[in-house]
Amino acid sequence: MPFQSPEPGEPAAPGSRIVVEAGDILMRRSLTDHAPAAQVHVIDAAKALEDFRLGHGTALLERAEVLLDLAIATFQARTGEHDEAAWQAAAVYMVELWATRYSAARPTAFDPAPPPPSRFTPAHPLRLETVSREAHDHILGAGRSLERKTRGVDLMDVVRAQHGIHEAARLLHDQLDGLSMPLWVLIARFCAEVQAENLRILKAPAPGTTA
Repeated sequence: MPFQSPEPGEPAAPGSRIVVEAGDILMRRSLTDHAPAAQVHVIDAAKALEDFRLGHGTALLERAEVLLDLAIATFQARTGEHDEAAWQAAAVYMVELWATRYSAARPTAFDPAPPPPSRFTPAHPLRLETVSREAHDHILGAGRSLERKTRGVDLMDVVRAQHGIHEAARLLHDQLDGLSMPLWVLIARFCAEVQAENLRILKAPAPGTTA
């Protein structure tokens, strides 16, 4: 019997610990609610990756890889969904997106690129933006809308953000259906919220200046 789409209140997929929630995407439990320790690993991996890019040695790249594995394992355990390829694409993207806030104040064109077989190498085939460039664009657009929402620029920004998150999740689920659609929505929302915070940091006045 083929698997049927779950109803609200049911597991998102067989064995999943994610429960389908109805209503606004931004009002549902977040990915961080499900796996707070995994977010810590993502942040620490982003810091290690930035330290590698600042020329502090290949040991930092190795540390970023170890922390990436810890994040993936924690996400798998806490969500009950275990597809390795999908989590690798998602977690690398999370780390890279978080790392951009540390490099926002400096030019990055000459940063060293992690060499293969590192999963952080730009040519790796499982990068989320390679899997679906359109999904990547939707996530960044949703992040812009979320940042605008905090400033009350346009009442439609909430609608735009939720639409972008859903479309990114749909495109990624089409390519990597080892994770359920509701989980991809949580992942896309997490990434959009990280991008929104990146933009807020970038636009914040420098210390000692007035807005």
